[in-house]
Amino acid sequence: MADIEKMVHFEEWAKDKTFLIRTAALQFALPSKDFHDALKKLKAGERMEGYDSLPPIDEWVKLYKNHGKVYLGLTNSLRQLDNRLSEIIDFYEELMLSLASLRHITQSEFQEVVDELKSEDQNGIFESFKEKFKAIENLIIEDHLEDSETPEQLSEGKTEKIQKFIRTPEVLFFVRVWAPCFLLYGDYPAYILRKARQGDEEAFEKLLRLDKFLIYEPKMKKIFKKATETKARGRMSLIAKAFRSTPKAKIEIKHIKYLFAGLLSLISIAIGQKLKAIDIHDLFDAIAQDTTGEQIDPDFIETPETFEKRIQRARDFWKIPIPLPDKK
Repeated sequence: MADIEKMVHFEEWAKDKTFLIRTAALQFALPSKDFHDALKKLKAGERMEGYDSLPPIDEWVKLYKNHGKVYLGLTNSLRQLDNRLSEIIDFYEELMLSLASLRHITQSEFQEVVDELKSEDQNGIFESFKEKFKAIENLIIEDHLEDSETPEQLSEGKTEKIQKFIRTPEVLFFVRVWAPCFLLYGDYPAYILRKARQGDEEAFEKLLRLDKFLIYEPKMKKIFKKATETKARGRMSLIAKAFRSTPKAKIEIKHIKYLFAGLLSLISIAIGQKLKAIDIHDLFDAIAQDTTGEQIDPDFIETPETFEKRIQRARDFWKIPIPLPDKK
């Protein structure tokens, strides 16, 4: 288990990295096992959120097309659940707004603004950012430590908060559909649903294996009805099998780690601070040393060439829209 005061190997790895890379690296490398455990339960047919009843079907299927509602419902619930999570969310939202505002100015215009600042002002801004990012790193580690607690170790008040949190429609949708789609298929549920509505049987099967209530989505209901009326055996067989089954995706801790490594690589490219494959390997080794005491990550014992190829394949897995710089 990680100790906030003993993440010395991560600190050594991160000493020459920018604030953005440090925080992203910690966020993706630290919780791999937690996500793996959750996905194993999903694969086994267990409900990660328990057996609370779902909201009305019409309300449920509408969440597929309303990311904004899911996001607001989830983040508002997380803020009420834990002050630490509230600070992390506020930080990321502020960061995203700042980055979005920079899209409207050129690099030269940004440099002019920086050059006009006095050196002490530049240093002050730099130190302020440094303190904020460091505080977020500590919050991420603290949150990971708390997530490692067993249900028996949680206080009664915390347990009640979690039970209330998990009953909100948006949180239920996030746990049962949004997060699994992201981790198993590398895409958002709305995008997969769009393909399914256009007749993509693979997309239809993916979602139906994950969420049986998809059959009530208006367009999916028509597809199912047509398959029944025309006695389309192939499609009926696919639907029946998907309805009885859980996702086919590979669930191994090594696979999950590679996916997060690929996502980190993708993000580092997008922000113009590309991490080499060896950098990512060293990161996971550092996390292993700080969390388990192992000198190297046992899931990444590969030749440098094999590791780099797997990182490239992991980047290709993610279908989410991440703006990448133009190739020159």
